[in-house]
Amino acid sequence: MAPGSLLWDTAASSFGIFAGRLLTEIHVPPTDLTGKTAVVTGANSGIGYSLALSLAKRNATVYLACRNTTKGDAAVKEIVKQAGESSSQRVHLLELDTSSLKSVRDFAQTLLSSTRTGIDILVHNAGISGAPQGQEVTSEGLGTIYATNFLGSFLLTSLLEKHLSNNARVIFTTSTGQYAGNLKRLFEMPRMAPQASGRKLSDSALYSDTKAFQVALARLLQERFDKTYPEKHFISHSFSPGYTQTAIFDKTTSTVSTDPAFWALKAATAIALPLEQGAATGLWLATTDDEKVVGEGNGGAFWDRCVRRTTAVDSMSGPDLDRLWRVWEEDSGAKWS
Repeated sequence: MAPGSLLWDTAASSFGIFAGRLLTEIHVPPTDLTGKTAVVTGANSGIGYSLALSLAKRNATVYLACRNTTKGDAAVKEIVKQAGESSSQRVHLLELDTSSLKSVRDFAQTLLSSTRTGIDILVHNAGISGAPQGQEVTSEGLGTIYATNFLGSFLLTSLLEKHLSNNARVIFTTSTGQYAGNLKRLFEMPRMAPQASGRKLSDSALYSDTKAFQVALARLLQERFDKTYPEKHFISHSFSPGYTQTAIFDKTTSTVSTDPAFWALKAATAIALPLEQGAATGLWLATTDDEKVVGEGNGGAFWDRCVRRTTAVDSMSGPDLDRLWRVWEEDSGAKWS
């Protein structure tokens, strides 16, 4: 499907934030995923939990990758309750803190020793809207929002790439906020840590930048997959869940004066979509055989409500996109074969 204009798609996607409840519900056809293995990061709540539950209900083996293992364990128990006792042998919990590169490496090693099959679905969903006060930079010197929302996913994908199954899907939960992201800020702000460089930047700006990075990575991954593994038919996409009833804004310290965008979203929960509707596009991308998703030349796109949308990435020059990749490699220490 040919993408539309950037202006139109920005407006259409943004409209969905405020009017999502007025739009037609998305229904994802049931798909039997018996024998398939899925990994979902940030799966103890929100979009990640909904995706993990839906995949388990479709008979996939699902690994919930969670920073908080207490909440993760509760999520596993609830998924088994909802999906049926027979799913108890297929739903697993592993610890993962995407803000820590060490944790990402440890997780990959544990995951690969836990499963003897390839990975069919990899959903990068873990994310935060803002860093706790005083914890804006990680112990590894990275901006906390950058590391959590994006760089950990970049590193994890590099570690799992060789273990993806034929026809595997790599899906990124991004945001309509990516339209407000500045892809080139990474070239101006080392390791996306404004505090370390004496700069001030709102949580919403950093969040939007990382969401734009995810959209760019989905495209660049697809280019890499097509070039390096053409016979394996890997597919990568990103999607926006819209404004959904999740806890992502609960911990933000934003006020109407410091960050009005995030303050407004936190205050307007009454218009938020139910979880299953927010997750529906991601579930569809992970499971459908629709040619517009998996057909040749159709990967690497950004989707909103199961509609392919144009983004700033589509007009970004090849050299700038290549430069993004090189900086991500340097910041994460990722080694792509």
